Amino acid sequence: MKRDVRRILFALAIVAPSLVANAAERFASVDYLGHRIPLAREYADYDDFKDDPEKLSAQSIRLIEPIMRSAPFRHSFPNTAALSRELERIRFPGYGTFYANQLGAKLDPSLELVYVEIPGWKLNRYFAVERNHDGTLRVIADFVASASPEITRVHRKNGALSFESSQGKVISVKNHKAR
Repeated sequence: MKRDVRRILFALAIVAPSLVANAAERFASVDYLGHRIPLAREYADYDDFKDDPEKLSAQSIRLIEPIMRSAPFRHSFPNTAALSRELERIRFPGYGTFYANQLGAKLDPSLELVYVEIPGWKLNRYFAVERNHDGTLRVIADFVASASPEITRVHRKNGALSFESSQGKVISVKNHKAR
């Protein structure tokens, strides 16, 4: 419930400038990380926008992908709440952020895998995050990869990061930027 409320509030913060400028009108674009992104059609409210699977044109998707790929992302966080805020900052409105929820799990209790959906091309921007001894978090990998098969696990194998699907299948990651 808290997460849903946070998402709605964040989404409103993103969409609000368009809504305020045209309070009596519908909105046909959103501001995203300093860019105005045109939508496929006009919307009366955020719920109509977020629930529309055809909300973005191919042209808008082509604009968004490089912005999401190159959006700066902090390297360290004092806690998971700060990490979540940073994920929400780069998330495109109407799309998701996800945690693999493996911090403390048996696979590798110090690693977490999080990602944001990139609209249109079935891609995600993934972040492997390591919990330090003092409880802070540090991003150790940042990359874009296919959403299918979805990467849901990360662990170390012979000192290197290994990425896997939920079925345990190893997924090769190209252009994996370790930090």
